[in-house]
Amino acid sequence: MRVAILGVGQTSYEREKGISLDELVFEATKNALEDSGLNLQEIESVVTAGSDGLDGRAISNMTVSGSCGAYLKDEVKVSDGGIYGLVLAYLRVASGLFGNSLVVSWTKSSEVSPDTVGNLSFDPLYLREAGINPITYSAIQVSLYKHITGARDEDAAKVVVKNRGNALKNPLSHLKRKPSVKEIKSSRFVSYPLREIHIPPESDGACALVISSERWLKTRKKTGQKYAWIRGIGWSLEGYYRDEKKELVKLSSLRKAAKTAYKMAGIKNPAKEIDTAEVSDITAYHEIMIYEALGFCGDSEGIELVRKGVTEIDGELPVNPSGGILSSNPIFASSLVRVAEAALQVMGKAGERQVKGVNTALAQGFTWSGTQGSCVVILDNRI
Repeated sequence: MRVAILGVGQTSYEREKGISLDELVFEATKNALEDSGLNLQEIESVVTAGSDGLDGRAISNMTVSGSCGAYLKDEVKVSDGGIYGLVLAYLRVASGLFGNSLVVSWTKSSEVSPDTVGNLSFDPLYLREAGINPITYSAIQVSLYKHITGARDEDAAKVVVKNRGNALKNPLSHLKRKPSVKEIKSSRFVSYPLREIHIPPESDGACALVISSERWLKTRKKTGQKYAWIRGIGWSLEGYYRDEKKELVKLSSLRKAAKTAYKMAGIKNPAKEIDTAEVSDITAYHEIMIYEALGFCGDSEGIELVRKGVTEIDGELPVNPSGGILSSNPIFASSLVRVAEAALQVMGKAGERQVKGVNTALAQGFTWSGTQGSCVVILDNRI
């Protein structure tokens, strides 16, 4: 059964929002419902995606069940990134069990140390004691990628300039200043070869989507609204330990997830058939690796896409027209934001950051450290 995204709701993203987690989630949920044209009474199920560690409490969805509209409704939580909340909601709706669903994800980064929580996810006998966290693990991947491909500091700087420049057109963005290449190259190292400006900020924010089956939509009065149909979806998870050096930069889980999503969507040539992509640029270098894993180019050729301007907002294949994670990073919700922004593109509702002529968009998210797990979603405005 075909499933579509009807409504998108986001908060603005900031270092510290100054409101409670309840208020944060309520704002995103309310915005999604208003955008979809549905009222809360029409919602049949709710899927939440959050982190007990980042929320600082066990069974954290209990805290926000009221503010995300789950009271007296079927609600289930995914203890994973927001894009995986969409996966579960999609499966529940596509099965015919529910006609529609809300998907809600959030993170209040200002109340926690993400690096400390990330470090605790590694084994306590070696990796944790070695100081491994998401940033240091990413730095290991980047070091190897630079060694294999010859990627330069300038290449990463161009990705930062591109994404932060795009963020100037996004009123919801956290970081709204476009740095120069010179400034980026002189910023301090946080974990070699990653500089401070190569990595995302830590943001407060929430994101929500309303999805529905085609069958349920047919029971409603036609409004002429354009939807974002989920044409393809795929996910993959690698092992916990990462010992194969060549695989470390190939993002194997992403390649497998993309292959599944492309097959379902009937996409043969992603570089030509996808009009824009929202990807999880957990570092500037990782965005370049993602180009290769998604099949936008061959292995070690991602740097050429950057140098030729292919992924600029006015390029042949715009990537992260919203500004990406490098501009706004509500950690667990960031991958759902990628879907939300891709949906806005295919629905033609992205405002100043709208890419011209978008019919098909890709959204991509990671889970856990070192790109261990990946998910890819293909959206289209044609039924």
